[in-house]
Amino acid sequence: MPNQIIWENKGVLSRFDGIFSPEIHTTAINKLFSDSRIDGVKYMIGDFSQVNGDLMNEVDVEYPLAMTTGAARYLKDLKIALIAVDKKIIELCKLYIQLSSRVNKSWEVRIFDNIDTARDWIARG
Repeated sequence: MPNQIIWENKGVLSRFDGIFSPEIHTTAINKLFSDSRIDGVKYMIGDFSQVNGDLMNEVDVEYPLAMTTGAARYLKDLKIALIAVDKKIIELCKLYIQLSSRVNKSWEVRIFDNIDTARDWIARG
């Protein structure tokens, strides 16, 4: 399964593995934001650490950003932890952070190389 969504107490973990594509990412975002549980989240973890190839490019980062812009109006002070180890995925995450900082002023987004460090950052509030 290329994407697994795990709802947690105050957040959500979206885990990706295998080949990462724009279609897989868009489907995952649609699932997340169409679920009523999204209204109560304080954090999201996007775990890309098991991605072993991708079909993404810079343009593919803009569409998911546009999809989440509406959510930024009602999901305030959201923490987003992106977990990546692949150089290209890290670069795409950096681009997402750069673009999202222009639109989602109340969201804090960071990149980590493992889930434990990401969870520590989230727990610090």
